[in-house]
Amino acid sequence: MATPKKPTTANQREDRVTAKPTAPTQTINLYGSPASIAAAKSAPVVTPKSNTKSTGKAIPNAFVPAVPSDQFVGPIPIGTTRTATGYVPGKTETTTKTLVSRIAKYDSKGKVIGYDLIYSDGSTGFEPNPSYGQEEETVVGTTDIQVIKAMLIGRGFPSSLVDSSVTFLTDLLKDGIDADSAIDIYLNTKSYTTKKGTVLNSPFYSSYGFYNDALADNAKYSASELFNTVEGYKGVRDKYGISDKFVSQDYIQKYLKNKRSVADLDMLANTARLKAISSDPAIVDTLKKLNFINGAQDLTDFYMDPNVGTEKMQQNINTAAFAIEAVRRANPAVGVAFDKTTAEQYGAALTAQGLSEAQVTALASKGYENIAGTLEPMTKYSGIFERAEGATKQSIQTELEAEQFKGLESERRKRLAELAARSFQGSAGTTSQSLSTGSTLGAI
Repeated sequence: MATPKKPTTANQREDRVTAKPTAPTQTINLYGSPASIAAAKSAPVVTPKSNTKSTGKAIPNAFVPAVPSDQFVGPIPIGTTRTATGYVPGKTETTTKTLVSRIAKYDSKGKVIGYDLIYSDGSTGFEPNPSYGQEEETVVGTTDIQVIKAMLIGRGFPSSLVDSSVTFLTDLLKDGIDADSAIDIYLNTKSYTTKKGTVLNSPFYSSYGFYNDALADNAKYSASELFNTVEGYKGVRDKYGISDKFVSQDYIQKYLKNKRSVADLDMLANTARLKAISSDPAIVDTLKKLNFINGAQDLTDFYMDPNVGTEKMQQNINTAAFAIEAVRRANPAVGVAFDKTTAEQYGAALTAQGLSEAQVTALASKGYENIAGTLEPMTKYSGIFERAEGATKQSIQTELEAEQFKGLESERRKRLAELAARSFQGSAGTTSQSLSTGSTLGAI
């Protein structure tokens, strides 16, 4: 066996020294040290909790489980920041995602609870509707409101009044009241108490219904009559520009109590206006003598006195009309005197016959014209022929008034006429006819 030869040169020795052995295979750990991996594996698994609203939609909790700082976990929840291995150390990174879908979510009544959200990265969310539960509850009987409004307007009530009452009527419907009953409550009651104990005051009562409170049960007006009458009174005020006191609560309730119609009040207001325009001093003077007014400024107050009924007012007007004609001729030259009691007597009697103011005026004017032409001669003849039994001028006037206004022939006038005819027969201007008033008035 041959013995290996020793190197003989320097070059051969260098080659042996510099020769490189084959490199061994090596595994690189890209996920951290063995210690950190073991720690991650041994860490307990945490399941995120969730909250549930009354809507039934699960809303992710903001809780995010802890992750080792040297490990990267994604995706990062929107609005949060993390620093992780693989990013530039110490730099804060924020993920960005886009909303791709917003779907409304409804409750059983069709109300929007909120919106389900879906983002571009596949994550979801929920956006609640802030106004949910705050909207006014929709009345199931919305159509009933329109029906009620149409029915009320059909009865003559203005749309302005009806529209202002919709809230009250709607609340009645919400409480389970049907349309017909709601109208009855609205027009005929002061208030209504709901099932929850809430008191609802009727707008119609507040504006009109309360006027009925001052009337007896058998004298109360229906809702339509009440509305039309009160508004009619106000229309008279506007038409003639009279004081607002004539449509105050006190006046209106007294007019209603005395059954004063709108037409009647309109006539009286117009009469007062015409009397004021005429400025006839006899009118004011007479009304003062009758204690109806204190001065010319009270003419409207007399004609629109709320304290008397229609018949009594007509009697007062006729009394004044009768008395005015007496006052026109009440002077020393003619001798006709005004007597309050006589005027009231004939005013009542002529009213009972159904005569109007104009008819009474015409009758009184003609009658006192005749009396004025007869009174003075009869008074003189009574003194001549009757002497001690002679009558006073006032008693003769009374007899003549009865003849003119009651159709009762005056026996005194008849007798004096005959005496004068015999004594002065043939004398010019002295006949029985000259002493006659020629009355043609029927008996009262």
